Amino acid sequence: MIRTVLAATALTFGLSLPVAAQDKEAECRKIGQIATNIMTERKNGTNMRRAERRIIRAIPNKSKNDEVLAVQLVNWIYSLPEERLTPEVSNTLYQTCLSQ
Repeated sequence: MIRTVLAATALTFGLSLPVAAQDKEAECRKIGQIATNIMTERKNGTNMRRAERRIIRAIPNKSKNDEVLAVQLVNWIYSLPEERLTPEVSNTLYQTCLSQ
């Protein structure tokens, strides 16, 4: 299930970005970092709406697609069980994005 959600999110994001190969890696790194930041907010006890606002504000070179993706990731990561909040989430998002 996690892979399905990750693939759908990455695919949605990937289809909306016509980027060159080096830009794609940077965008995929950005997705992984957004996920890491969301997990940090959750572990610190930040409520979902506040985390969403903080994450969106912190995205470098943000586009509308980044904002939409951040909202989707916040909703998804806040729905995960606590024990699932590991670096594997960010890494899997990154790898899935690269494979699209």
